Amino acid sequence: MIQTFELFHSAFFMIGAIFGSFLNVVIWRFPRGESIISPPSHCSSCNKQIAPYDNIPLFSWLILQGKCRHCKTKISSRYFIVEFITGILTLFLVITYGLTPEFYINLIFVYMLIAITYIDYDHYIIPNEFILLGIFILIFAHLFNWLPIENMDGLYGGIAFGGFLYFIGKIGLLILKKESMGFGDVKLGLMLGGLIGLKLSVLALFLSFLISAIFTLIGISLFKMKTKGEIPFGPFMAAATVVIFLTRTPGGGNSILNWYFTTMF
Repeated sequence: MIQTFELFHSAFFMIGAIFGSFLNVVIWRFPRGESIISPPSHCSSCNKQIAPYDNIPLFSWLILQGKCRHCKTKISSRYFIVEFITGILTLFLVITYGLTPEFYINLIFVYMLIAITYIDYDHYIIPNEFILLGIFILIFAHLFNWLPIENMDGLYGGIAFGGFLYFIGKIGLLILKKESMGFGDVKLGLMLGGLIGLKLSVLALFLSFLISAIFTLIGISLFKMKTKGEIPFGPFMAAATVVIFLTRTPGGGNSILNWYFTTMF
């Protein structure tokens, strides 16, 4: 019984890592306007096609010691990290939700958020295609009642999440005389709010700014990071949403909120 349980979880970890390999392709090619289907994976330095045995998630990078087999050019550790993170999050989600409709919906959004995180970090953009796909999935999920929130709660959550970020952007523009919150962040907030509802949107906003502050302080203190006021906010929204996914309780609640209200009141 225990072996079956472990095999089940190992399988989902590897499935996640395989999707992580695909996300690496999306992260690299999509912002550059390249097809994510063809040509097959190849070294960006020598253009040699990567053989199937050199394209096994996680293992190939380790076996090749992070280098191209042909030209020995260093392959970024990001490829391994994305595959590992995607595998781990897939595993945690299936443990949290089981094989339920909510698991599959949240899994799709987690995969999109991983791609959005790296694309926003690299290029300071959140592609509209991701937002439109997310909204389409949300409409579909709400129609079939696959989410633990009412339809109107999703609407209010989207308005609150996106609206607050829009307000912050306008205030920043007024005070700092420059854009402090991109409209891509506003659209992402609208989508995520529709997914998690009003109450959890408030928590997501708090966690987003908290994670952003911690990241910035650590970056400045330990790595002498120079921000120049240009830190993409999308990755922090994505991280906050993933935290909320993994701390959900039955019925659409959240263990963080439960802890807060129990402690404070």
